[in-house]
Amino acid sequence: MPELGHLTIDNNEPGRDQLAAVHGRSRQALADLLSQASAATPSESGTLLAAATYGEMAAVENQSIEEAFQALIESSGGTSLSSDPKVLGAVVRGFMDYTVKLRGLVRRGGTGPLSSHVARLAALHRINQAATNLDLETMLKTVVEVVKQTTGTDSCSIFLYEPTSATLVLRATIGLNPEAVGRVRLALTSGITGLAALTNRLLAVPDARSHPAYLDYPMVGDHRYTSQVSVPLALSGQNRLVGVLNILSIARREFDPDELAFLETAAGEIAISIDNARLYSETDAQLRTRLAQLGTLQQMSRMVASTLDSSEVLRLISRHTVDLVRAEAAEIYGGRVPAAERLDLLARYSGGEDEGSSELEPSVIALVEEVMRSGVATWRQLEATGRYVYAVPMLTARRAAGAICVYLSEPPAEAYEVRGLLNAFSDSAAIALENAELYDEALRGYARASTLLQEMHHRVRNNLQTVAALLSMQARHAAHEAWTAPLQEAVARIRSIAIIHDLLSSGDFRDTTVEAIARHVAEEVNTTMARPGRSIDFRIEPATVRIPSRQATVLALLINEFLTNAVTHGMRDRHRGEVVIRAGTEDRRVTVVVEDDGAGVAQDFDIGASSGLGLQIAATLVSADLHGSLSISRCSAAGGTAVRICFPLVEAGPDDIGGDTPPS
Repeated sequence: MPELGHLTIDNNEPGRDQLAAVHGRSRQALADLLSQASAATPSESGTLLAAATYGEMAAVENQSIEEAFQALIESSGGTSLSSDPKVLGAVVRGFMDYTVKLRGLVRRGGTGPLSSHVARLAALHRINQAATNLDLETMLKTVVEVVKQTTGTDSCSIFLYEPTSATLVLRATIGLNPEAVGRVRLALTSGITGLAALTNRLLAVPDARSHPAYLDYPMVGDHRYTSQVSVPLALSGQNRLVGVLNILSIARREFDPDELAFLETAAGEIAISIDNARLYSETDAQLRTRLAQLGTLQQMSRMVASTLDSSEVLRLISRHTVDLVRAEAAEIYGGRVPAAERLDLLARYSGGEDEGSSELEPSVIALVEEVMRSGVATWRQLEATGRYVYAVPMLTARRAAGAICVYLSEPPAEAYEVRGLLNAFSDSAAIALENAELYDEALRGYARASTLLQEMHHRVRNNLQTVAALLSMQARHAAHEAWTAPLQEAVARIRSIAIIHDLLSSGDFRDTTVEAIARHVAEEVNTTMARPGRSIDFRIEPATVRIPSRQATVLALLINEFLTNAVTHGMRDRHRGEVVIRAGTEDRRVTVVVEDDGAGVAQDFDIGASSGLGLQIAATLVSADLHGSLSISRCSAAGGTAVRICFPLVEAGPDDIGGDTPPS
């Protein structure tokens, strides 16, 4: 199958030899040859091949497309050959193919390289051909080359939009720093590029530095360019941003309307091609990989919310990093840079096992310090082992919490996807690590506060015991028995306070149960008031009524007072006796009842008329401190005393109240 120009004509098609000899002939001779070939070729394909070759040869003879059409009309004598759309289309295709291949773009009557309609068609044809490659990386590189050539500019770049991070990532460039590809990320509010993406509007800026949105990116290397055109790459009808096409010129340049219109048309075609390439790249295997990676990211999100143990967080981060990108190993580094604190290897996972600290490689330490200072992830090949390491900073709102280092035997096939996953993963990892560190700090602070609080409780308890001991000593050496009883009552009250203090300090200092208070007070009263030959049975009925600490101390004093009265007065002349304590709640009011089977008070007993100091103190405590009511009555004609205390709960939620019914 011999070639003519860049076309191929089948050996069986008539007119091949004649078409191969057309070089150097006039346009009329070319048109005549086309008419002859069309008449001699029975098939439509032969005619179209001849028409395409005619267009190509017209370009070889430096004819315009208009001159080629005129010669064809004159040669065909007005036949259908000169009006057949397929024939005319084949002529244009051959003409443009040869023009693009050998001569570049023509300039006919315009101010820029895209002013001619034929030039714009030829340029669009080249871009469409470049965009047919479904390998995204290759296609992007080819497109920037073609656009740079067709526009006659000094630089062309493509930024792709990543919805997950809402950033524009430099993916292909000619004229900018190639090391910046895949590493530079722009927010939609950054620079002229971000503004074009945010507004979905073409921005042509002859003097970029004077534009209000201009930003200089030292790593990109765009400071030497003067003019900039940023064209949004968007899918028409879907209002979906794909990226931004950037064109830069060193000398000041103003694009004419035809050129800008062409760039918008070309941007639409490029956006469709990029989207198609992305869809094509997502094969079944890649989709499964992506699902696994998203699952890992989801696990990290759950870990942020549920795991606060720093060692466990570090272990999970290192393991998930290896699983995420199928790396050989992953390391987690921590420490503040550039502060003087040492940079530490916090965790390492490799070969299915968690590894402890090992000797740190100086080149890796330097890389980690660099990415923590700059906040930009970086690839590097280690000279000692030949392995590739990718260091990603773990950034929080406060600082760089650390860095993740991923080790690979060779660069990943889809490096940009790996970068995107690790960047998203590192954000979650940084939050998890910082939360764990804050939790550890809180635990240490809580431990210090607990130690100080226990020391304070210890000193308070010792002071109470000292006061009780002094009063007891004075009671034993009192000259008159009338002084002994009040001193012993004071000792009992102080010891009751000490008991409740111990009870609250040993458990939840916020609240305790009425049952626990009554049990401890009863044990203390039984020990203090015990006499040879007398047995008192204190029976505390089970109850789950909880009261706050400030009410617990008052209630302990009251229970102590009534138990002491029951033993001292109600059972003065008895060898055996029983005291029952029960509690309940109703409508957030607590009722505590203390009953004994002793002699009992009089039927007409009145607390207000009583002259006893203990009862006056009890009545004051109930009304002033508990804001409740106190009643004392005779149980029955046979005897016994019933004391009822009723008061509202304060500083207690519904979960702190037991479900007991009020005692009768």
